[in-house]
Amino acid sequence: MAVRELRARVLGDGLTAIAVATGLARSGLRVSCARPDPAVPASEPRLQELVRSLRRSGALSFGELAAPDAVFVCGADEVTAPPGSSVLNCALPPWECTRDLQAALGRPVVSHPQLLREGSALEDFLSADYAVLGADDAEALVRADVVLAGVPVPPLHCDLDSADLVLHATNGLLEVEREYFHELAELCRAVGADVDRVIECVRADPRIGADPGQRGDSPRCAPATRLREDRPPPVLAELETL
Repeated sequence: MAVRELRARVLGDGLTAIAVATGLARSGLRVSCARPDPAVPASEPRLQELVRSLRRSGALSFGELAAPDAVFVCGADEVTAPPGSSVLNCALPPWECTRDLQAALGRPVVSHPQLLREGSALEDFLSADYAVLGADDAEALVRADVVLAGVPVPPLHCDLDSADLVLHATNGLLEVEREYFHELAELCRAVGADVDRVIECVRADPRIGADPGQRGDSPRCAPATRLREDRPPPVLAELETL
């Protein structure tokens, strides 16, 4: 007996929506994107090419889709989902809080936050280290796993509110780390230390790990802020007052 092809509808008109729709179609789903204009930013050449290919094959379309198995919400102004379909929220608070969306729809919603970088949005979706899935309802999580089974990214399950917070927490930690290593570089320059050698020695400490100050380009993280030569060094200013 043939297995029915799963169908997904993606709501939203930004880069995240088109990247998620294309990634899902590339992973074996039949996908309809509510975005009326399938134009893709010039910064996404691979995404442009794949959209054309998937449209020709019928795996990706723009318009209505009869009876979708899942609805992916990517910052849409209006959200509708037919009875029986899974709903996954890909937007991050404060744009769209999953619990608020769940209350508005009166049904379980899975938090599946996406933070995709312009220029590599498709790769970020399909090649991330992990995918966060959070829900209050265990069955909703199981159904989300089924829908996303073709996406080659391992899921991390948690509760709904934690899932909404994970990427913000990750980015906050990375920003603190970047700021620390910026200040360390300034301090090294001031005292004549070799910043590369200092960081190499810091990495040797197993409590810290191999990549301090280097993790800002993860697909699940905001673009890295590089060390800035023109920024005043607050740490040095504090030292001078001692």
